[in-house]
Order: sequence, then structure tokens, then C-alpha cells
Amino acid sequence: MNVLIVDDQRSARRILSDILHVMPDLVQHEAGSLEEARQQLSRHPIDVALIDIRLSTNIGNQDGLTLVSELRAHGSVIPIVVTAANEMGKIRAAMRVGAYDYILKDDLCDELVIPILQALRTRGKLEQEVRELRARCSPDTIPLGLIGASPAMQQLLHVIQRVALSDRPVLVHGPTGAGKELVVRAIHRLGAHPAEPLLDLNCGAIPDSLMESMLFGHERGSFTGADHKEGYLAAARQGTLFLDEIAELPLPLQAKLLRVLETGRFYSVGSTTEKKFAGRIVAATHADLRDRVKQRLFREDLYYRIEVLSVRVPALDERKDDIPALLSHFLKQQPRPLRFTTEAVDALTLSSWPGNVRQLRNLIDRVAVFCEEDLITPESLRRLGALDESALDGTLPALSRAILRLPIQNKLETMQDCLISEAVRASNGNKSAAARLLGVHRKAIDRRLERGEEEDGGAHADVPAGIEES
Repeated sequence: MNVLIVDDQRSARRILSDILHVMPDLVQHEAGSLEEARQQLSRHPIDVALIDIRLSTNIGNQDGLTLVSELRAHGSVIPIVVTAANEMGKIRAAMRVGAYDYILKDDLCDELVIPILQALRTRGKLEQEVRELRARCSPDTIPLGLIGASPAMQQLLHVIQRVALSDRPVLVHGPTGAGKELVVRAIHRLGAHPAEPLLDLNCGAIPDSLMESMLFGHERGSFTGADHKEGYLAAARQGTLFLDEIAELPLPLQAKLLRVLETGRFYSVGSTTEKKFAGRIVAATHADLRDRVKQRLFREDLYYRIEVLSVRVPALDERKDDIPALLSHFLKQQPRPLRFTTEAVDALTLSSWPGNVRQLRNLIDRVAVFCEEDLITPESLRRLGALDESALDGTLPALSRAILRLPIQNKLETMQDCLISEAVRASNGNKSAAARLLGVHRKAIDRRLERGEEEDGGAHADVPAGIEES
């Protein structure tokens, strides 16, 4: 903390300086006049200014009040006035123009001045933490790899921002290729220690015989030829240990990992000295851990420990509205300029993506290598064999033919019900958002839902519960 003492009397400045020496991490600066104070403020990052109201022997001098007013109007410096008890009128004037507090010269002592400065230092640290937290949680700071503005993606970003504020274990789950690693990186970046390490340990890629040593580390002589090696738990420091494909972690190590999560402590292989884990564990898997628990392939107690905070990454088929944005992002990474026609983008959007975002990215890489033309059309995709014919047939006619082949009665009303139900689900129950998604007025949805309830004699079965009214 940088403190500026402003007083025209050298002896008064010395008294305050002696008091402030009790705080060894405090940096002092002095000024004997308004002009000197302005110079010091321009040279140093001052946090608090202790200002004598009257910076002259002239009883009518207003320089102290002027300085207080300037500090509150143009800077982040906190002004505290120091004056005599018989100048209460000037104290009130100083408080009106923005003084944070006042100290009477007759009462100058460690017990009075130091607690004020300590409180201000704590306040400054808290304000800085709030500013950093707001900056990290701003939508503009979300890592560029997380592309999209669909309702499913907005929900994912909201969950990421919430869980990043906690230090509890996180389980990230979702299909292969959906972007789980990017989600983990976002959680780390938005967390409390983004400058600390983010270590990635793939539980399915390391032999069981080496996994314990990789995770916990080992000591010299713990096995033949062993030297001391720090494990991932220790190397993570206060950062994040990302356990990818945690469903593949061997059962004996699951018990040891459970102890780390419960106590925050562990032993390296061959050591009797307990070590502390100071970081955070984020795990990811594409497997159904509850099913693994039923099969006795995964410990139930560990499952409930790592699923304290759960983040589900949606499949690309659940957020097809993001395909144009993802396409633009991947095209920028190609060595040559490529453009997709509207029909080609529609074909990509109508297609199914079992490989999720990774499949789309690989498709763009393949197009860049094998397509000679820079303007990519549905025919270009057909020649490449990149998509199935039903998607390339384009668009609404192919979709209409597929609907007409469905073995259901009253296809028109059924499709209307399905569209409304899907739009409401994709909008998290918000009927206004669902109407915008369908390109209709909200009253059209209200009328359709009311008619469905009258026909069914109750709530419409195809529409999810929890619909919002706005």
C-alpha cells in the first residue's frame, strides 16, 4: 500500500511517518503543499492520502479541501483528512466533498491510525478480487474454443461460470468430440488460480502399473532403478488436475483418489511422509458412470465425491444452430481461403453428427485438402462423400418427403406439436424465446398449447413442464 502524507509542517509529517512505520509493507510519500501533492500523485500509484485540511499558516487556506475534491473526482485515491478538533466546520466540508474519514491531530496514535489503514488495505484487496472475478466471468473472456450462441451453449457457458467460482471437484461429461477438454480449460481459466498449472492426465492412456506413480509420484528406491519423481497431485500446486477418462481409472487407485478428495492429503509411492494436495480436481468422461457403478467397475463413493458439481457438454446435434459459427471458426484456421454456399451450410446443419464438433472440424480439414474449388457447394460435399444424401438433398423438400413417409396420422398437426415442443425445450421453457426460434408470434404458441390442452383434457403431453410465461 502506498500512502501520501500531505502537511505543510515537517514535524507533523514526521509524527505520522513514525506511526506508519508499524506497517512494514507500507510505502510512504510526503508532500508539503498542494502542488507537491499533485507531483507525488503523478509519479506514484498512491492508495491513501492523509491530508491536512489547511496547508498553510493562512487561516483561510482551502488547499486541503481542494486536494480532497480533486482526488474524489478524478482518481481512486482514498483521502483522509487530518486536522485539529476546533476545525469541525472544515471537517464537515471535507466530508461533503468526498473525504473517506477524518483523524484529529490531538488523538494521533498507533491504535487510531493503523486500524483505519489496515481496513482500507483489506477493502482494496477485496475490490481488486471482485474486479478480476467480474473480468473473468464476462462473456467476452470465455475462451475462443467455446463457439456458439444457441440456447444449449448459453446454458453451458452459464454453468461453467458458476462452477468456476467454487473449489469443489467437477465432473464434465458428454459424448466424445463434444469439447470436454475446452470446457475444463474454461473452468480453470475462470477459476481462482488461472496462473497456476493445468495438468492433464488421461486415465485410459497410461498402463495400470504406471498410473499410481504418475498420479502420486514416487521416492528414490521405491522400485528398481527409481529416482525421486514428483507426481501430478503435487505438481498441480494450487491449479487444476484434469483427470480425463476417469472411468478407466483402476479400482485400487479409485480408493486412493477418494482419500485425496476427502482429506486433501496423499502419500507418494515408497514414502511415509504425508503430502498436501492444494489444487482442484476436474474429471471428464464420455461413459455413464452410474452404469459403471452398477457394474461394480467404478466406486459409488468416489462417484458421489467427483460429481459434486456436474457439467454436461451437449452433443452437436443438440445445438445445430451453432454449426455456421463453428464452420466460420474452423475455416479461419485453414491455410487457404474457403467459402461455403448457403445450400452447403444448410446441408451441414441438417446432417447428423455422431462425432460432434470434432467430426465437423475434421470435415473442414478434409475439404481444405481434397476440394480444388474455394467455393464449397453441396455438390462439392457429395463428391467428397462427406455427408449422407438425405442431408445433401437439401433442405426442405427432402425433409418434407421424410415426414410424409412417417407412419403416423395427421402428420401436419403432429409436426406442429413436435416443432413447438422442441422449440420450448431448446429455449428452456421460455415461450417468448421459443416463438423467436420458430419465427412466429408468441400468441401462436399460446393458441396451439391451449388447443392441445383442450383436446387432451389437461396439460399437453408433448410440451415439457416448467414453461416460463415470459
